[in-house]
Amino acid sequence: MGNVVEFTRVAAPHTSKQRAQRRDAAKPLWRHALGEVLRAERLEQERILTEVAATAGVSPQYLSEIERGRKEPSSELLGSVAEALGLDLVDVVQRVGGLLGERREAERRAAERREILRVETSFAFRADAAEAIDAGEEFGLVDVTDLHGAVDVAPGHPLAVVGPGRQHAPAEPTAYLLAA
Repeated sequence: MGNVVEFTRVAAPHTSKQRAQRRDAAKPLWRHALGEVLRAERLEQERILTEVAATAGVSPQYLSEIERGRKEPSSELLGSVAEALGLDLVDVVQRVGGLLGERREAERRAAERREILRVETSFAFRADAAEAIDAGEEFGLVDVTDLHGAVDVAPGHPLAVVGPGRQHAPAEPTAYLLAA
């Protein structure tokens, strides 16, 4: 059985809000990571928000906003919340730094995997597409299945199988460049 290679297009964000969300996902803010660390610690201790807020001397609404990454507390307030959770301020800072470091490393590995996939996919299909490129024919995007050295091309009309070093010319004068 072959492997199915999916080719997807990611639409570029059109609004400033969508661009901001993508930027935030790519580079997490300190306040988001801080909120995750504080909420994780509170939940691990099985404590409710109002209890921790009362101990720290802040309103439950404000603590909730800190945990959701909407507010960035002052160092004094952060110290109070950390103390209410039984942590030193240094512990909180180390945990947030560790979380941000893990995310950066995970993103680096994901980017590396995407690049390897892009290069491998490009080389895998380059031999079959080379003749079509030289002929200057039109290119399209198709579903592809790797079948032990052959590429099964199914663009929604007649089925064609392209083997290694061969090119298929469908009934219509359209060749397909397959790349990720």
